[in-house]
Amino acid sequence: MAIVLQAAVAMQAVFGTTLDYLARKTGCVQRQRKFSGMSLLRTLVLTVLYRPAAKDRDYCAMAARLGVYVTEQAIDPRFTDGLVQFLSEALKQAVSQTLAAKPLPATLLQKFTDLRIGDSSTIGLPDEVAEQFPGCGGSEKAGKAAMKIQVLWSLKTGQMLQWQIEPGRASDAMSEIMATVPPAGSLLILDLGYFSLERFRRVEEADAYWISRLQHNTKVFDRAGQQLSLLSFLQENGENGLVDVPVVLGEKDRLPCRLIAVRVPTEVAARRRQQVRERARDRGREPSQEYLALQEWTIFVTNCLPELLNWKEVVVLYRSRWQIELLFKLWKSHNHVAQRELEVSPQRQMAVLYAKLVGVIVQHWILLTTTWGDAQRSLRKAAAIVRDWIVQFSDALDDLDRLCDLLRRLGAAIANKARVNRRNKHPSLFQLLENPELLDYTLS
Repeated sequence: MAIVLQAAVAMQAVFGTTLDYLARKTGCVQRQRKFSGMSLLRTLVLTVLYRPAAKDRDYCAMAARLGVYVTEQAIDPRFTDGLVQFLSEALKQAVSQTLAAKPLPATLLQKFTDLRIGDSSTIGLPDEVAEQFPGCGGSEKAGKAAMKIQVLWSLKTGQMLQWQIEPGRASDAMSEIMATVPPAGSLLILDLGYFSLERFRRVEEADAYWISRLQHNTKVFDRAGQQLSLLSFLQENGENGLVDVPVVLGEKDRLPCRLIAVRVPTEVAARRRQQVRERARDRGREPSQEYLALQEWTIFVTNCLPELLNWKEVVVLYRSRWQIELLFKLWKSHNHVAQRELEVSPQRQMAVLYAKLVGVIVQHWILLTTTWGDAQRSLRKAAAIVRDWIVQFSDALDDLDRLCDLLRRLGAAIANKARVNRRNKHPSLFQLLENPELLDYTLS
């Protein structure tokens, strides 16, 4: 398996001897007595992969497995500004190693050269780093200091196409990482926060495709140039619960595309309206009656013609965007990247965060190697098995053959224990990608 060898080589590169130079350059290892740059990174990253809420004794135990014997009292003084810089640079080296697994064979994915999904996730930071990472303030997720991670991910091969760290205050819509034009024949799906008619036009000019939800207050015209009152238009033309028509978006941009609106069940619309009212109340506003009425519909816009995708296929493909939400959830709930020890120094909090971020990149490579080809795999279950095996990597990182063998054995263990059953009542995304007609969406 080529991916096994690629993952092993990438891991050796990230945990290799170049770290010793980087450690001296950043000043986190000035005179090697116990730790080298290589052993220090291995100790920190493998420890937080094994025990996300690691204590000094856990770092000592992992260091001992690596042949470095230190006391618990020697751990905390290691968390310096130099170590934070060292780990930040090590993270850059890790994300530069891009791995792609064999493309998933799902029928719907075969219509495109790639399926690219993008989103961001925000992590709160200690107030002391607010100058470098200003947050938005006023919320738990983005207070005085926060970090935003932008990710562009191929759902076809699992490859992290781009990864970028930004201040929490940075705008998604202005993110450089999402300005990348996808290759011809690929499909780009982004969250509403990235909605941009200019971006959609660039994608189309590159002979690629896009699907998005419609941003409220975007002006919609029919192909004759007549502006539509969207709510009235849907009410008049959506008696059976579906509207699928060509439109033009934007008064200035005039972007021709396709609008698909699907009526949601009554209880879903009611829940949406309640959420809209709550968000508006938090901002001291009152939602318009038109906006509340539009919660009855899920509205998509795309440049994919009906000959390429029917409406069910558009809905299924847009649902795939939630896979990146699940990836962020895995990092936050399983790897605890957003959890901080508030009683320790800001340097320690930042160093542990960077170590965890290096860890989730390495974990992603392992998951690509061991699970990606199986549509019935559970990344959450697989990651739990990886955690149980992580200490074995401490003995295998310097031996390529041994590391490859460990990855193969880990893959066999995951294949045996980390599968999910096919569901008849609520099909999984990968079942829907194989057969979109399984989508349970009753029109009325």
